Amino acid sequence: MVTQEDLKSKLEAHIPNFYHALITDTSNGCGQSFDVVVVSDVFVGKNKLARCRIANKALAEEVAQIHAFSCKCYTTAEWSEILGN
Repeated sequence: MVTQEDLKSKLEAHIPNFYHALITDTSNGCGQSFDVVVVSDVFVGKNKLARCRIANKALAEEVAQIHAFSCKCYTTAEWSEILGN
């Protein structure tokens, strides 16, 4: 079973300039569906598709084991703006 911790540690290990990840198990703890937000400055200058490809590549093994996966990727500046800082 894939856990939130598994996903976070993989992202930290494989995404350069990793800043933050917000991972939500939307399958009520079954580990079959996740919403993921990844914050890294590796996304600067990249479009949404390129950003998602970076995250999907980092989590390829885990995504293959689960039913549903949603990912949003932001730079630190974008994330700060979302938080209202």
